[in-house]
Amino acid sequence: MPTFSSLYNQEAAIGALRRALESECLPGAYLFVGPAGVGKGALARALAQAAACLNPRRDPFDACGVCESCRRAEAGTQPEIVTFYPVGEQMQIWQFWERENRPQSGVLTRTLLYAPTLGRRRVYILENADTLNESAANSLLKVLEEPPPYALFILLAPHPARVLPTIVSRCQMVRVQAVSIDALTAYLRDTVGLEPDRAAMLAAYAEGRIGQAMQLAQNPAVAEEITRVLDFAETLPEAPRVRALRLAEQMRKLAGQIRALAGEETEAAPAADEAETTGAAPKERAGRRQLAALFDLLVAFYRDLLALRIAGEAARNVINRERLPKLSRLAQAGTPDRWVRCLDALLLARRRLDANANIALVTEVLAMTLTQN
Repeated sequence: MPTFSSLYNQEAAIGALRRALESECLPGAYLFVGPAGVGKGALARALAQAAACLNPRRDPFDACGVCESCRRAEAGTQPEIVTFYPVGEQMQIWQFWERENRPQSGVLTRTLLYAPTLGRRRVYILENADTLNESAANSLLKVLEEPPPYALFILLAPHPARVLPTIVSRCQMVRVQAVSIDALTAYLRDTVGLEPDRAAMLAAYAEGRIGQAMQLAQNPAVAEEITRVLDFAETLPEAPRVRALRLAEQMRKLAGQIRALAGEETEAAPAADEAETTGAAPKERAGRRQLAALFDLLVAFYRDLLALRIAGEAARNVINRERLPKLSRLAQAGTPDRWVRCLDALLLARRRLDANANIALVTEVLAMTLTQN
């Protein structure tokens, strides 16, 4: 489990949390907001360990790392630090409160009324709090407004607008910011030990989200998947439009092979009753995440073409520099307006994908734009 001192470039958020801990003025509930992969989870776990620590360090405030609570937290066995995840697409009321037909339900029912014995606080982390269904969210209103003095709730969400206003109003908000691309590149190069070109590519692809960048850097399958997608991308600018439908089919098949980039390798298996409780289709959701990851790489590819077409090889913001000769040739074969149209089409396809549009139709319309007239 991370500590404050192990986190990178979140000084503003960490400073506010340290001051609250030092003054014993922690609110009952925090809402951490920021895009996926920006480090909200790491910050929440660092706060949880520091808040529960029996003998915290004081200058600056941090978990001691050696008390019983800290040792168990670092091993993932601290029972008084609990993390809730969505079941399927939603977080359900029975995860918090006991229900007769749910024998494993009711974590809050079983623990919230009892003071901690291993650490100083009970901490409850709600990953993806924007997925709380209405009954689950409403059931938390009273406890978030007046939790026991030893309880701390930490809710994580990409944006406050995606959380019920009644929940937001009961939490103290902390914004977790992405770092600059240059700073993240330096971190991946100097601390993680990546080659400069790969560090720059992953930092740009992660858009400054350090959690996302670390996940990509630590997975050896990522490099192979990026290579496969970029090899495909290089065929698109010169492909005739009559091949668009075949390329769209190839795009969908390629997306099905992208697991590391989409985070599918580490995703937990769906719950057995997921279809019953949410009506969701896990396979389709995974397919959309994989296609979204492919679209994100294509956006980076076409940004490179636009930058090279405008500024030539002197362009500073080229992501895929290891392919510079081929990219330069492709860039000069099209006008800036063409590469802008391609980028617009990719961003529109991404939005349509998020809106649950038909996958085949989305890829076919996109391929018509990305190929030549």
